[in-house]
Amino acid sequence: MNPEQFAEQRWGPKCRQDATDGAQASGKYLDAIAVSAFDNLRTYSNCCRSTLHAVQFHLRLPDIGSLKASAALAGGIGGTGETCGAILGGLMAIGLFLGSDDPRDENTQERARQAAKRFVKQILDRYGSTRCHELQEALIGWRLDDPARMEDWRAAGGPIACATICAEAARDAAAIILDPPDSR
Repeated sequence: MNPEQFAEQRWGPKCRQDATDGAQASGKYLDAIAVSAFDNLRTYSNCCRSTLHAVQFHLRLPDIGSLKASAALAGGIGGTGETCGAILGGLMAIGLFLGSDDPRDENTQERARQAAKRFVKQILDRYGSTRCHELQEALIGWRLDDPARMEDWRAAGGPIACATICAEAARDAAAIILDPPDSR
């Protein structure tokens, strides 16, 4: 069963219709996006792609190679522990929806920046950081910076913690996309 079928089975077709009608998303619809991001990470193990794909899929955002481009952003920008891939995936989704193809379109770009700031503030308010390793330490108590410790990471609940961040980032990004800041 794909994520759309899951959401419709669990919450009915109305949850998808909320977004396609341009109305502010219902909590259940945003929850469906979060569940998709959580499941994506558990299945495919790339935080940036998992978050981006959940938002793209449910909001029917265009894919202009963005999933392919996101491949190098997991694990805090290429596994370096820097900015969390889930956060980058959320920012990419916001940019895809609110950005512009025209580099001279300053109003649209400012609107996208304001949405990005709102998104990042929500993450910072929730976790205190946007850095992958700092988020891991906050949630698990240590960071996975040694591939030989993968089994310890799994036993400590690391994959669930990271999937939760993906879910929350996807939910936050979708909510902002569906209720963006005014461009002034």
